Amino acid sequence: MGQHPGKGGRRPPADKRRGAAAASSEAGADCVSSESLAGPPPPGGVPFHSVGFAVSSVGYAAARSFRETLAPLKLEPREFALLRAVGAAEGQSQQAIGERLQIPPSRMVAFVDALEARGLLERRANPQDRRSWALHLTRDGREVLDSAYTLASVFEQSLCADLSEREREQLIDLLRRVGLSLGVSPGTHAARAASVAAER
Repeated sequence: MGQHPGKGGRRPPADKRRGAAAASSEAGADCVSSESLAGPPPPGGVPFHSVGFAVSSVGYAAARSFRETLAPLKLEPREFALLRAVGAAEGQSQQAIGERLQIPPSRMVAFVDALEARGLLERRANPQDRRSWALHLTRDGREVLDSAYTLASVFEQSLCADLSEREREQLIDLLRRVGLSLGVSPGTHAARAASVAAER
């Protein structure tokens, strides 16, 4: 457990605090506390209801569980997203896929390098533009992607086990509308968009 200022502990330097906060935000791990949204406890012990707190808490738990789901494949969620994007449009340029996923160019290079080193992706000369690389899945890459899809499907079923199909679709629609109010475009992860904005 870390020490707190005013309780015998020393406050960490500002640059370390900023670095830790940025890492937490990018990983989707900074869960909004109930106190910050609720203020004083409600009278009579009535639970405080907040969409922001519920979405933040459930989102953190879901992200953590999904990461654990992909762990047997030694695959990070963002790597799964990249393999999925390449599999859906093989032969597209590295730049085009990076832009669609809103991954900054420098990070896109690092992600592709890592997956290529594992033999899951390969760069090929782009016949339409010799200055760019076309991305393709390898045979191992397709096998890993198929396994990841299977695990993701099981995870989704478990996540929505208490919902009917109609309730599931309704929930997705409601969350999409809440996201729009926060400026999150459909199909775009807010953490990824924030990362792009920070590097501009």
